Amino acid sequence: MRRDKKRNLIVNELFRVSRLSMEAAELVLPLVKDESLKYQVQRQQELYRSTAAKSAEILCRSGLNPEDEPGLMERVLRDSIRMDTSWNKSAPHIAQIAIHCTDAAMKDLVKSMNRSADDDTESRKLAEEYLAASQKNIELLKMYL
Repeated sequence: MRRDKKRNLIVNELFRVSRLSMEAAELVLPLVKDESLKYQVQRQQELYRSTAAKSAEILCRSGLNPEDEPGLMERVLRDSIRMDTSWNKSAPHIAQIAIHCTDAAMKDLVKSMNRSADDDTESRKLAEEYLAASQKNIELLKMYL
């Protein structure tokens, strides 16, 4: 089992970052007043939801159960977003938070991809699609800064 997890490092990390990103989007959506920014965050949330579902499917086909993010990481994320938005709920600030979170998720995923050069092509292709879509989202979010 340990060997399978190591072999599926990319898809495990993709599942993890997409779940955390989905949670982050869920937390900021009620705070967003700008309708076009709200639409952008909703589009990102759909990307994360779709990626998490596809990642879970790959893991299940490999005989592994997708592991939900431990409660500690969700609490840290939730507390961090609450603190960051408690004093400033403006569209530029929300966009800056979204950019930062997306960039951090992309970096974590790239590290996993670099450590696991032999993962299957389906996982790598899904990760590359996620990275491309995330980069596009960052460029769109920069319009709100």
